[in-house]
Amino acid sequence: MFVVEEQGAGQIVGVASISAVQAVRAAGAYGVLQELWISRDFRSSDCGRHLLEAVDSEAERRGWHMIEVALPPDGYPALERVRHFYEERGYRVGGLRARKRL
Repeated sequence: MFVVEEQGAGQIVGVASISAVQAVRAAGAYGVLQELWISRDFRSSDCGRHLLEAVDSEAERRGWHMIEVALPPDGYPALERVRHFYEERGYRVGGLRARKRL
């Protein structure tokens, strides 16, 4: 799990958690981003980018070649913004999932 705190205040403003998955279709292990949460007041900051960079670093350390994340369902108010966020960071959206090859 990765956490971003507001400097000086000690308040948690972002969290990312990942887990490992073994799958034949993926030729071994890969990571699943279980949760990425950023406090509303910090969503336009770089917290999300920093958390995903930490996830990428951990994935590379573990030898994973892919990270997968589930996307919100159709009709979710900020769906396009969420998709755009991941696509800007190298994820390819396919249905309700997005994957990033490392």
